Amino acid sequence: MIVRWIAWWKEQVRDVRGRVTVAVILSGIFMAAAAIIVNFWATGALYHARFTFAQSTATTTVTVLNTPPNWTTNAYENPVSTTTAPTNVGSKVTWYAVATDPNNDSYYLLLCKSTSTPTPGTAGGPPTCGGGTVNQWGVSAVTPSTGTATTTYTASSSDPQFDSWYAWICDNNFGGAKCNATYTTGSPFVVNHPPAFTSLSNTGPVNPGTNISWTAVASDSDTFTGATDTIQLFVCKANDFTGSACGPAGTYCTSATTTLNPTCSYTTPLPRPDGTYSSYGYVVDQHGLPASGGAEGATSTYAINNVAPTIASSSISLLNNDGTTNPLALTVPGGQTNGFAVKFTVSDDNSCQTISGGQEITSAIINVYRSGIGQASCQTGPNYNPDNCYPNAVGSSTWPVTCTQDTGSCNGSSSISATWTCYFPLWYVADPTDGTTASDTQYYNQNWLVSAQATNHNGSSSPLTEAATGNEVASFLAAQLDTPAINFGGLSPGSSTPTLATSTILASTGNVGLNETLYGANMCTTYPSCAVSTTSTIPVGQIQYATSSVAYGSGAALLTNPGTLVPIHIPKSIATSSPSTGSTFWGIAVPSTIQLSGAYTGQNTFVGVKSPAQYW
Repeated sequence: MIVRWIAWWKEQVRDVRGRVTVAVILSGIFMAAAAIIVNFWATGALYHARFTFAQSTATTTVTVLNTPPNWTTNAYENPVSTTTAPTNVGSKVTWYAVATDPNNDSYYLLLCKSTSTPTPGTAGGPPTCGGGTVNQWGVSAVTPSTGTATTTYTASSSDPQFDSWYAWICDNNFGGAKCNATYTTGSPFVVNHPPAFTSLSNTGPVNPGTNISWTAVASDSDTFTGATDTIQLFVCKANDFTGSACGPAGTYCTSATTTLNPTCSYTTPLPRPDGTYSSYGYVVDQHGLPASGGAEGATSTYAINNVAPTIASSSISLLNNDGTTNPLALTVPGGQTNGFAVKFTVSDDNSCQTISGGQEITSAIINVYRSGIGQASCQTGPNYNPDNCYPNAVGSSTWPVTCTQDTGSCNGSSSISATWTCYFPLWYVADPTDGTTASDTQYYNQNWLVSAQATNHNGSSSPLTEAATGNEVASFLAAQLDTPAINFGGLSPGSSTPTLATSTILASTGNVGLNETLYGANMCTTYPSCAVSTTSTIPVGQIQYATSSVAYGSGAALLTNPGTLVPIHIPKSIATSSPSTGSTFWGIAVPSTIQLSGAYTGQNTFVGVKSPAQYW
């Protein structure tokens, strides 16, 4: 019986192909012992006496299969991705874990999207999630036992808001890698998606100094806490957004937080050159994630309108040709006096400089007139009158005016104003307005005014603006004797000219009416050295004058210096080409005592005197 059992046992050993387990060996020993005991009790002493057992040994072997690593520290996110601190698209979720392997094998940390049992790696390679890599968030590098394994995943815009994760640990045993049957989790991690930003518009064009608003067509699809995420608009002056603020170039405006279509406003500077300006819009959600694509960072231009300039009436000054506010003084008899000036300040909300650095105000005009004429009556070419109205419209060939911006008066695009000066001439007939009574001048209670207008580079003009205060044109006394010789002809001693016929003409070449003062000198053949002699000198009193042709003896006798005022009443000149004139008639009597014959010469002097204005 024992022999038969041993043979059976050997067959069993062969069936396991040389692999002996402890359980098999122990069961064989137990069965052999049991057989001996049973046989001993069954056969009694007879069998015992007849059995002989020789001692022998058997080598035992066993192969212990690989066992998986064990969790020492469960997998965790750091930092934790939550609804209040989600992981932005483009940012990484990072997991950490610690495992200990009984065989001191290295291990992998595997992050999967489901609880499906993972597949261990082969030849020491990394494991894969159940269902393949499509269900995998990430796998760590091979990590020594008891070391900290880590793996990351970069959040994608295609990820849901909430993403479950399940962590496994698997060793890298080359003979048969194993994964721990237990996963750990801290699900889910939260993905924050960028806002949608499709367009940016503004309310331009606007005038300088007024508000402009930008509106973004933008929204956010995330609802982590049951409410839609809020978004915020930043409008920058340059493409330099840092992610949370505009860069060094500055900010136009920042909106309040809102869930849809944020808007913000900006007050444009005053002044601000007209033209097109760039702005750059950025939308950021409440977690600091900028919008992607669409209108994010795109240029949104806005326009500043061109506005007309203005001239303050108080800034207009009418200046004498010495640059002072003294009355305008004519100095050229019978002609034009140059160099009178009008100074004024031009203001423009677009500044005094264009967006390209040029001159904003490109031209200016002036009209100069006596106040009694008025602004409305001195604007067109036909209004021109050299006595009282000088309109720009008459043209430079008639009235040459030059207007220029004063050098250095514009301080760049931050300056709203610049000063201009216009230089102009006045004719000698320009009406005087000085004096205090009607006898002084015809228009003593008036003055001269100027209106100015400026035009900018876009052709927009200021209103025609009259000066708040004017200036006087001073009386200009000027006379010209048009007949420099008085020839009495030939007379015998004791005879005279029958009438005062030979005349002289005095012209008013200033802007006032004239009388004249006359005086003369004795006549002789040796003038100007005339001896006092009754036989060779004709006394000055023998010469008579009158304002009309009268008989000799009816005129007034000429006196020596200072002479006599003659109320000739020459009117004020009103035409530049033909001054007003007056005639004086002359006659002479040769004393009977004159014995020396010959050509007698003397000199009469004419002094122009301003006449009372009522005679002008």
